[in-house]
Amino acid sequence: MIIKILAIADILAIIALLGSSLLPQNIIILMGLYLIIKGLVFTLLYRNIISFLDSVCGFYLILAAFSFAHWIPTTIVLIYLGQKAFFSLV
Repeated sequence: MIIKILAIADILAIIALLGSSLLPQNIIILMGLYLIIKGLVFTLLYRNIISFLDSVCGFYLILAAFSFAHWIPTTIVLIYLGQKAFFSLV
C-alpha cells in the first residue's frame, strides 16, 4: 500500500515538473523536497544508489521552480520518475 502511495506522489512530482512554468513555486518546491527526503531516507535505510537519484531529481525540480531547466535533463528526470511510478503501480 505504501508503495502505491509513493508512486502516486511520484506522478504528482512529474506533473509538478511538467507544469513548472504554470504552477506556483511553493507546490514545485514542496514536490522537490518530497523527492529529496524520500531519496535520502531510502538511501540511508537500504544503501541503494538508485534511491539517491530521487534526491537528484528533487534538486532538479527545485531548480526548475526557479526556471533553471533545460529540456534534456527534464526529459531524463521525467522518464526516470515515470518508469519508477509505473513499475511501483504494476
